[in-house]
Amino acid sequence: MNSLTKNRLKLVFIAALFALPVMTAWLVFSNPQWLEGGETKNYGELISPAIPSQITDFIANTGEVNLDQLKGRWVLLHLDLDGHCNEACEKSVYMLRQLHTLLNKDSDRLERVYFDKSTAGVNDFLSSDKKLTVLPWNDTGISKLTSDVQALSDGDMLLLDPFGNILMKYHQDADPYGIQKDLKLLFKASQIG
Repeated sequence: MNSLTKNRLKLVFIAALFALPVMTAWLVFSNPQWLEGGETKNYGELISPAIPSQITDFIANTGEVNLDQLKGRWVLLHLDLDGHCNEACEKSVYMLRQLHTLLNKDSDRLERVYFDKSTAGVNDFLSSDKKLTVLPWNDTGISKLTSDVQALSDGDMLLLDPFGNILMKYHQDADPYGIQKDLKLLFKASQIG
């Protein structure tokens, strides 16, 4: 082998040495399931891309409701699609109240909202929770939300960021510690809200 061929092989080797980390990074970025078994750190179902929205898009009688306390805060929406808050619903609302307490110093960053479809007025259990905002909504708001977020069922919860984007979805029987873990990660990463 002559010296010209040896020099070219050295050059190819050096170029490959520098290109290998870039190509590896691109492959891992393109295939995130290769890392940690493909599982993510979040407990809830991530909605990607986030869906821009405003709470006023879904509620009825927007002129009669003051939503100033929700501005600039993270919002956890609890959805009532059938108009009845049964035992499972009450348990879920109670667990979210406990979750709010678990957040401790970050509890001011989160607001809890219940979208109530019942026409009989606010349930006594819901009205007894002073830190829960109960907002009326109807079939128009439900159809708009279900067209934005697929596969919603009664009792599901949605997490909105301070700008109103819908980020995560939780089922009614979600573990409050899993939701707390998600919120702690979001609060740590976010300086807003």
